[in-house]
Amino acid sequence: MSAVSKKNLIIITALLLGVLLFVTMGDEETKVQSKDKRTPALSLQLLQEGNERFVDGASLHPRTDTSRLEMAGTENQGDYAFATVLTCSDSRVPVERIFDAGIMDIFVIRVAGNVVQGDEAGSIEYGLAHVHTPLLVVLGHTQCGAVTAVTNAVEGHGHALERNIPGLVAPIFPAVEKTLRLSGLHGADAIPLAIEQNVWQSVHDLFMVSPSTRDLVKSGKVRVVGAIYDVATGKVKWLKEDKPLSILEEVEADPARIMPDTAAAPEGEHAATPPAHEEAPAAVEEHPADGDHAQGTEELHLEAVPAADEPAAQPEAAGQNIEELKALAAQAAEAAKAAAAAAESAAKALEEATHPAK
Repeated sequence: MSAVSKKNLIIITALLLGVLLFVTMGDEETKVQSKDKRTPALSLQLLQEGNERFVDGASLHPRTDTSRLEMAGTENQGDYAFATVLTCSDSRVPVERIFDAGIMDIFVIRVAGNVVQGDEAGSIEYGLAHVHTPLLVVLGHTQCGAVTAVTNAVEGHGHALERNIPGLVAPIFPAVEKTLRLSGLHGADAIPLAIEQNVWQSVHDLFMVSPSTRDLVKSGKVRVVGAIYDVATGKVKWLKEDKPLSILEEVEADPARIMPDTAAAPEGEHAATPPAHEEAPAAVEEHPADGDHAQGTEELHLEAVPAADEPAAQPEAAGQNIEELKALAAQAAEAAKAAAAAAESAAKALEEATHPAK
């Protein structure tokens, strides 16, 4: 056998081995994602390994081909997704890419400042209790604009905000205030610590309003993890593993936490009273500090300022709205039935047209 032939044989053998290894890895990867194999520890491992590949420039971009798209169109995400991630809306935090994950891998909730209020808590509950992901990651990130804005406001350097932003960032205030109080740092020096504290604030807020999440964590079916993504390096820093459990213990001792029997209230009543910081203010006003503030900084007060053209709420309006919603729901149900019947008729017509009787 010539030297050239031997060289070609070696190359072909190496290629075959590579293909075999790739196929084997792909099979194992699919098995890992299957519903009966998902665990909190394995899900965290998949995210950690994916981020390492991303940082190293060796991303595999798994499960993003046309076959995965076809699966997404026919199968249940609950059989595949292995993690729920709450993170910021910031364009520098592309969740699936930084974890080198694919379609149907991660149930993602994104909101400025990765805060937890009603909508975010409900979305997380859906990811944990209905999509059945065994892991929740609360992911903050460096250079967070929301945390920076709140820090500046607390220290008296805030600026006018659009109507809906104060209510959005309200949950961040406790994290910033705690950071400033305990660290003694100010300005830019305090922001990295405030970003981390804001992750824990979101975990605390979630536990306070979500009995189902507390139960899932206590049962061991779900694990909660905090992390910080560095927008300049792509690396995810995983925070103290035991911190979420200590927060859960603290919340369980808090009589203000929402209990399961308050989740479903009669029509026309609020299910539960949210934490004070969830009352969305319409404006942010700064007031001079009083003598209790030794540092001479300004204290930020969040005050609700109703719009001039908003009429006062009428008691009977709530009942009317409920009746209207019921009527709309009934109409929607009837429309859905009609659409289903039409679709069935169309399917039969198509079947007869393509397979005429002999």
